[in-house]
Amino acid sequence: MLIQIDKLKRRPRQIAIDEQAVDFLLLRDLIDQGTVTFNEKICGSLEVARVGDIIEVSGRLKTTVTSLCSRCLTPVTDRVELPVMLCYAGVDDGDEAPVAEEVEIQTEELGLISFSGNEIDLRPDLGQEIVMAMPQRSLCREACQGLCPVCGNNLNKGQCDCESPVFHAGLAALKNFKV
Repeated sequence: MLIQIDKLKRRPRQIAIDEQAVDFLLLRDLIDQGTVTFNEKICGSLEVARVGDIIEVSGRLKTTVTSLCSRCLTPVTDRVELPVMLCYAGVDDGDEAPVAEEVEIQTEELGLISFSGNEIDLRPDLGQEIVMAMPQRSLCREACQGLCPVCGNNLNKGQCDCESPVFHAGLAALKNFKV
């Protein structure tokens, strides 16, 4: 998914996205770790335009992911839809060194992504946007009771006969502590 900068001089360019998650390095790492499974391709459309010296990439992406419930470890499927707005600024290697009194704002401080050369690879930045749009803690349902801390039984399927865990005796004095 490379953007050729020379082709953007005339008019904006439309890009249709229909990619496997393993094509994105960051998403492939999550899949390999077993953290998440992508149930369908990453689909969407992007518009790439040149505005002065800045390259703007905007559009929408969507996919479906399955991860484990953070309380009971059952699989949870979530729909991930996200708006995309990325701005790239070219970096010139031949810039003069700033004078001591001058303060130059760096592209990173403006929220711009630096690039050099005649093309931009969108995959790393789109992969990062997808990861940030995914739920941090999936829940199978809001009232999920989780797992028993003693036997590991799923408490959503029924209560177990385990006794409540005994806490460290040194902390027992804090049980009746009043502020």
